[in-house]
Amino acid sequence: MILSKKGRKSFTASVVLLLSTSLVLSACGSGDGKSAETNGKAAQTDNGQPFKISIMSNMFSEPPNPEGEIQKKMEAFTNTKLQFTWVPASTYKEKVNATVASGELPMVILIGNNKDSNIVSAVESGMFWEVGPYLKDYPFLNKMNKDVLNNVSVNGKIYGLFRERDIATQGITYRKDWLDNAGLQEPKTIDDLYNVLKAFTFNDPDKNGKNDTVGLTEDKLLAGLPMISTFMGAPNGWLQKDGKFTPDFMSPEYVQAMKFYKKLYDEKILVQDFAVLNNQQKRDVFKQGKAGAYMGSMNDAPDLYSSLIKAFPDSKMDIIGSVKGPNGDKSLGGTGYNGLYMFPKSSVKTEADLKKILAFFDKLTDQKMIDLTGWGIEGRHYKTENGKPTFIDQKLWDTESNSNYNQLLITKPTAKTPGEETALEKKRNAIIPELAKFAVINPTNALVSQTQNLKGVELQTAIDDAKTKFIYGKLDEAGWQKAIDDWRKNGGDKIMEEYAASLAKSKK
Repeated sequence: MILSKKGRKSFTASVVLLLSTSLVLSACGSGDGKSAETNGKAAQTDNGQPFKISIMSNMFSEPPNPEGEIQKKMEAFTNTKLQFTWVPASTYKEKVNATVASGELPMVILIGNNKDSNIVSAVESGMFWEVGPYLKDYPFLNKMNKDVLNNVSVNGKIYGLFRERDIATQGITYRKDWLDNAGLQEPKTIDDLYNVLKAFTFNDPDKNGKNDTVGLTEDKLLAGLPMISTFMGAPNGWLQKDGKFTPDFMSPEYVQAMKFYKKLYDEKILVQDFAVLNNQQKRDVFKQGKAGAYMGSMNDAPDLYSSLIKAFPDSKMDIIGSVKGPNGDKSLGGTGYNGLYMFPKSSVKTEADLKKILAFFDKLTDQKMIDLTGWGIEGRHYKTENGKPTFIDQKLWDTESNSNYNQLLITKPTAKTPGEETALEKKRNAIIPELAKFAVINPTNALVSQTQNLKGVELQTAIDDAKTKFIYGKLDEAGWQKAIDDWRKNGGDKIMEEYAASLAKSKK
């Protein structure tokens, strides 16, 4: 099909508008601290003047001052002039729509889910630069995790720089003082876990003489259920066998995990109103000293403990990454990234400009930049004691950066020079790399299904509803099978076929 100039503009605008609805921004980034100074002049223009880069990113507080010392140091180090559009996460989509309507797209944009069908369509229309062939030319980019690169690829090609995250962070946070009071040891198996949760419910673990505790806090998303099913041997999200795909909830191990949760509910070991709780309320149940265990990201543990110890100064907390199932150690693996930066051709007009932008991101992986965006300026925001940085004025840091600038980093959050760590943080940092060794990975991470993107939320909502009813005892196994049959008829079979086709296409 050959489009007129007017038609091409209309098509591109339509794709961009679709793209705008799919942008999701989140979380922080940092790296491994290795210097990229060998590429120090790569971001310069031909005459040595700073290269101007426009960037759209999210923020978690007030936008930092563009004339402030942190940004000035970043610009000096990378020889750039940075123009930020800082957008609160709550209004980001509306801002993107306004930006698209203006026809002025930034040179750098952070995209949360590049497998959304609208983004894939934009990529396939030629809207974004393919960056894969250029990564080898930069010290840090050349070392980016190949498995994660595969996860972010579209049709086998790389169209952005991902923000690296640990591959497995899910675990069990629990009250160590309650465990000690119950006379039990750290759980090693699923049966041990059940016994611990039961003791947290019925053995007066807080020693207040009241029957006012529960073993496990949860919310309507049931974040712990896929962890338990993985421990039991279920696939993570999807099972791929002989080029064909089936969802995890069709596996017998998943049903076994639901029965485990139903047992916890029936015996009142699981918080009874989980179906109406959100994640914050789930966390509050733990923080308020009502629940003995929390299943989710172990990165939540320091915050949970910080709140808990204020209310209960004698409380103790601990974490474990997994318990053994019938097939040994398993952990729930993630994608290894949290969004990626992509570069529109409409604003990055030449290969030379693309290379300068890639050099900018590579330079930001230098330890100086990681610490600048993570700690600020020594003597102003932090001081060093016994070789460990510590904030001088947290309020000043919050005002002048507060995790806004480190949104740019494509490296892990743990890359900044560590401050004084608590015992809990040290244990978490030791567990996470071990979990990666036996993480079960979702085989669809690198694949695309248009039906999944268009109807996936609707279909998953129906499955989640059936799951909750099963745990509440309002749906038996025949009813659960009926929910699966409905999922298949309403688009699930199409999703399975499209993932199979995407896998076949990626191998060509």
